Amino acid sequence: MMNDVQHRAASGNRSSNLKHIKMGNMVFIALFATLFHTVTLAREMPGSKQAKGKLGMVAAAHPLAAQAGIDMLNQGGNAVDAAVATAFALTVVEPFASSIGGDGGALIYMDQTKKVEAFGYRCKAPASANYETYDYNDKDSWNKTIKGAGVPGMVAGTCMLHKKYGRLPLATVLAPAIRYAEEGFAASEKLANIVFDAYDVIDAHESTSIIFLDDGLPIDPGFVVKNPDLAASLRLIAAEGPDAFYKGKLAAKMSTFIQANGGHIGMKDFADYTTVTGEALKTAYRGLQIYSAPPPFGGLSVLMNLKVISKLPLDYNKPYTDPQNIHLMAEAMKGVAKDRNKTVGDPEFDTVPVDYMLSDGYADKRARLVDPKRAIPGDEVQSVLPDYHDHHGSTTHLSVIDAEGNAVAITQTLGNFFGCGVVIPGTGILFNNQMKNFAKKPGVANALEPGKRMRSTQAPTIITRDGNVIMVVGTPGAYRIITTMVQIIVNNIDYGMSLWDAVDAARFSARHSFSGLRLEKRFPAETRSQLRARGHQLELYDEWDLYFGGVHAIVRDPVSKVMMGSADRRRDGVVMIAKYKAADDAFKQSQTHPKN
Repeated sequence: MMNDVQHRAASGNRSSNLKHIKMGNMVFIALFATLFHTVTLAREMPGSKQAKGKLGMVAAAHPLAAQAGIDMLNQGGNAVDAAVATAFALTVVEPFASSIGGDGGALIYMDQTKKVEAFGYRCKAPASANYETYDYNDKDSWNKTIKGAGVPGMVAGTCMLHKKYGRLPLATVLAPAIRYAEEGFAASEKLANIVFDAYDVIDAHESTSIIFLDDGLPIDPGFVVKNPDLAASLRLIAAEGPDAFYKGKLAAKMSTFIQANGGHIGMKDFADYTTVTGEALKTAYRGLQIYSAPPPFGGLSVLMNLKVISKLPLDYNKPYTDPQNIHLMAEAMKGVAKDRNKTVGDPEFDTVPVDYMLSDGYADKRARLVDPKRAIPGDEVQSVLPDYHDHHGSTTHLSVIDAEGNAVAITQTLGNFFGCGVVIPGTGILFNNQMKNFAKKPGVANALEPGKRMRSTQAPTIITRDGNVIMVVGTPGAYRIITTMVQIIVNNIDYGMSLWDAVDAARFSARHSFSGLRLEKRFPAETRSQLRARGHQLELYDEWDLYFGGVHAIVRDPVSKVMMGSADRRRDGVVMIAKYKAADDAFKQSQTHPKN
């Protein structure tokens, strides 16, 4: 019998009281107490993993970030104000996962129009980037340096959606993030663990280590993290808008440092950055409309998986742990991953046959290749598409619905945890390492080209019924974003689980590029045994492992207006509800004067 592969917790679990710390050419062993002397601020903050209410709701990866969004709702702001405030706050209080030196994507649903709009602000390759300046056979030599950074899009994208749909002044929306950066916040146990895991990357850059290390050592939970330079940068953006980042003093300071230290982003790269807007991708599923982020983002793969799964004989009267259902879903996931890898890239450069990939014809063809009795090894999975000319993902997701029924889903990222590891001195801005995400060679989808956006798995998603929003959902997790999103939707819609149970359920992930079926070891022993019998080589992870993401989701009943939110226990997130007069007034206004 095959032995299962066991993985340690992806969160960097400190099971030992000894930390082996590399400092230059010397190795120090530091002793730390088993009991931490400071209670983490996350445990003192309001919010919970589950919540129910009517006046507006924010689900995000940190209590302070969720509170920033709720503050906007309580001041009379809408879902967009709340989402942008939460997004900027996350770049401060969850610094390993996103930054204004990173990128993201958003879906916006405005109840007045009943339409879902996509905002894409993925990083772009600098104008001087090509396969001569970047050796993809030696990525390790530049991935954790400033050369690994693409042109950031987060500021451009979030400011654009705020300008188009927000109500409150930008300065008001950015105020919580500025305050957290200036005054500091207590590090959670999760942040301390990830700093510990990323120690070598952080310690390699003085401007980074001065923020995230404690006198050269990894921080403990409760350590107050301050970033006054980032607060100053955010104040400039609040006062001058995105031009402060892309055309002003910040752009000059950033590009000067980058080019002096082996990077390729110049002033013109910043100035030329643009956000892509348009209609979200959509597909019909079980009488619902599911919208997600278009290429180069990962929404297409989520929708493709759902289409293929709908063609397979899953029995939803059985529990979600049924081995045959898992087998069929896993085989569908591997096939979709193969086709995504072959075809998906930046549609401004690559031909992406979206209509065909979301068609019944594609789904039927892909489903017919699923063997109901045997797992196909990843390297044997065949693409059904004609030729057309990742590591632990550092990503975060937030979901917001306001009292009026407006909804926002934002996923934002740095690439890997702490991105390239470089904070630009004097700005407090941590940069991404997204250049690693291009293909290794030219002439294929997602090949490196100047000004091109690299492929992404980010998949912020909104689901509607009869034109009314009923779910906002997303997750971090690199390629597990796609497989986790599929499971959340199937758990809720097909298995009939509550949102809370759907998020809490054990997860698995399959992909053509690795041989094993990766799953949390909460799956029953009998399920695992039968999966092995079908040929799956199992790779087991901890019971609730952040490797499989950190879902933040909200569902809403369009009739009663009641919302239920869920924050994944795999990360530090919470759900918070609006409570005060401004949010209540907005809710009453939406009932007295319903929008057409």
